[in-house]
This record gives sequence, structure tokens and C-alpha cells, in this order.
Amino acid sequence: MDSYKTIIEIGSFSIKTIIYSEFNKEFSIIGTGKTRSRGYTGEEIENFDDFIDSIKNSIVQAEKQANYIIRDAYILVTNQCVKIKKTQKDLNLNGAIVEKNDLRKISKIKIPKDDKYYCNLYTSHYIIDDKLITDNPIGLNCNKLSLISLVSMIDIKQIKLLNNIFQKLQIKILNYLDSTTSYYFYLKNKPKTKTNVVLIDYGFNNINIIVIKNKILHFIKKIPQGSKKISNDLVNIHNISFDFAEKLKISTIDLSDTRNSIVEIPIWEEFGDNKKKNVGHDNLKEITLDRLDETFELVLKSLPKDKTFYSYIFTGGGSKLKNFYNYFRAKFGYDIQFLEPPKTCGITKVLNDASIMSLYSSFWLLTNKSSKNDEFTQKIDSFSNKIWYKRFVDLL
Repeated sequence: MDSYKTIIEIGSFSIKTIIYSEFNKEFSIIGTGKTRSRGYTGEEIENFDDFIDSIKNSIVQAEKQANYIIRDAYILVTNQCVKIKKTQKDLNLNGAIVEKNDLRKISKIKIPKDDKYYCNLYTSHYIIDDKLITDNPIGLNCNKLSLISLVSMIDIKQIKLLNNIFQKLQIKILNYLDSTTSYYFYLKNKPKTKTNVVLIDYGFNNINIIVIKNKILHFIKKIPQGSKKISNDLVNIHNISFDFAEKLKISTIDLSDTRNSIVEIPIWEEFGDNKKKNVGHDNLKEITLDRLDETFELVLKSLPKDKTFYSYIFTGGGSKLKNFYNYFRAKFGYDIQFLEPPKTCGITKVLNDASIMSLYSSFWLLTNKSSKNDEFTQKIDSFSNKIWYKRFVDLL
């Protein structure tokens, strides 16, 4: 039991808890918990008691299933409160061969304090003489060795808030993670992943876009057009509850269905008995398609304008709409893939959820962080320690 690890994902739609063990970089799921995220928008808390109850209930579910008490955990936060930046550090070698000691020298970065962000620093890649990009420069001759790092910057207000909550729950926070860096390092090292990739994480509140070019993080963007918009449209047009609109979106609406079957929906009323009415499936599908068309026209316009051929990969709950693949291919002419955890890891058997890829990529990052190329080059032990660099390049 001492080898068990826990990741708790704090999302705007749901709170997920995973207790797992890891042996030889293979995962075994011990316990899971999932609850709706009440009282939290992803950026602000609307009801503190509801929010802390959501987290607690998710934790309790996982603990009961695993017969294990969680005492510490990694926290995966929503990308709404995360920024990613790049930094570069150079080391002059005057034609010498790169050795391990050179990597130790270049990775030493002074970390002044900053009050705005909690940060993690990740090694992305190395550049030899401003030309050759590599993950392992040892043994190569060069005049200048450059280290490119990614800095995950999480809003300190969110950190203080979550610190307070988990202190009340008597759970020690081991570190904070974000899905953007987890996705990037997972895709970069995943076998058979194309060199140039556009990952579209179609979430509840937002769409997060990650563009990887030549295996390097090239561009990221956040668009506030999550699948919640579809549910809101259904609510406003048909006067139904939001929860029922979510059920229609996930379980009933089929983007390729042409039969126009009749769907019975309850009309929401604040007082009195709820009434019901019949609606054609085509009507519900049209509402959904109108929103999808608007959303993904905006997404595609936001991508970098270059001649690079990209593979399009989708993840997130919104991409699990019935026949989403057929819709996107017919509308925009692109073949797409879906990013899902390997079936052998067992997570899909115990947590059948469309957005679990963020958890799996975080598993992967934690398991591989001590490897040569993808380790945390700076581990944050105190919540007051922050990172600041002179040579930041904004990605957001």
C-alpha cells in the first residue's frame, strides 16, 4: 500500500480521483471516484461548501473502492488558471563534446521568489549551435548548447485556495500538474505519433489547442467554446433543465442520425409539475450542429497559418458526441484521431469517462519524470517558491 499514488483532477465539470500503483512503468488502478464539480466554474468558487463536498465525495468513493486512506496526492488543475511559457539558457562549449556534467551546469537555474504563480519547470529539448534539435546531446560536438524549458505557471490564487481545501481534508499536496504539459510530453514520446500534431481538447468550458511541430511545442491557445455551449443552447431553446440537456447531448443526439425519431423532453418549471413535450431528433441535432459549426470554424481560424501538414487529434468530453468523427470529416475535410489511454492500463474499465486522457497523461508524466529527457529539472518543495526568467517567450 505504501507504493500507492493518487491524482485528483479538479475540473470545471467533474472532480476525479484515481488511486493507482505503478510497477515497471505499468499502471494498476486500485480505486476511482467521480463527482460533479459543484460550486466551481474553473476559475472562481461560487459556493465553497458545495465545492469542498464535491472534492470530498470523489475522494471517499476512491478510498472505499481501494480500501485505502489518501494522505497525499498530486493535483491536476484546470487549464483555465494555467499559463505556459518557454525559456532558453545557453552554454558555450567551444567545440567540445557535450558531457553529463554540461547538462548539470545548464540545468542550474536561479529561482527568485514571485507572488503571482506556482511554477513547475520541465526540460523540453536541447539545441546544438542553433540548428540541431535533440533530446539527448551527450556525445555531440558543439560551440553552443541551448536548453529549452517549459514553465507551467498556475495562478497562485487557485493554489492558495486548493491548499486551504486540502489542508481541511488533511491531505498533503505533493505537486500541482496541468494537462497541457502532460499532453505535450506524452504525445512527444508516444510511439507512432506524427511529427506535426494539432491536439484539440474539447472540454466542458473551454477548448484547449496544442500544436506540436517537429516534436516541439509550437503553439497553444484557449478558446471559451466548450461543449457547455451546446447544453446551454438546448436549455434556452426548449426550456429544459441543464442536467437533462447534458443527458440529451451525451446519450441521445446522434450527429449522423437521419431518422428524425421523436424524443420526449420534460419542460422545466420553477413551480408546479413539470410538463412534457415531444421534439424531433432533427431539431436537437440541428441545434448541436449549429453550435459545432461556429465553434470549429473559430478553432481552425485560430491555428497557425503555415504550410505544415498536421495530424488532428481530439480528446475531451465534447469529442465523444455520437458520430463526431463523421461530422468533422464531412464538414471540414480532415481525418481525425481520438487520443485515448491504452486499453492495457485498465483505467477505461473502471472509469468510463470521456475526459480521462488528462489523467492518464499525468500518470505518464509522473512515471517518466525521472527519465533523462523529461524530468522535473526543478522540483518545487515550498508553495512560496516561484520561477521567473528573463527570456520568457509567451505561448498563451
